[in-house]
Amino acid sequence: MTTGEILIIAAAAAVFIIINIIMWSIIAKKERRTNKKSSPESKMTAVQLNEVSAAATAAGFELMENTVLVHTDDIIGD
Repeated sequence: MTTGEILIIAAAAAVFIIINIIMWSIIAKKERRTNKKSSPESKMTAVQLNEVSAAATAAGFELMENTVLVHTDDIIGD
């Protein structure tokens, strides 16, 4: 490889890194805004979980773990 080719590859890599930094900064900023807006919903969810725990205790169930299952269509692997 010549020096010019190496410089072109290095420049392309630098541009790629800069674009990724800018992109992830924008994504992080949007996520922070979304989390601030959705914070009352998370409080409601915590209250609902406490109500379910209280109802289960009243019915004679003993809660061993607090596990939340989420359904998704994503496939791991392949």
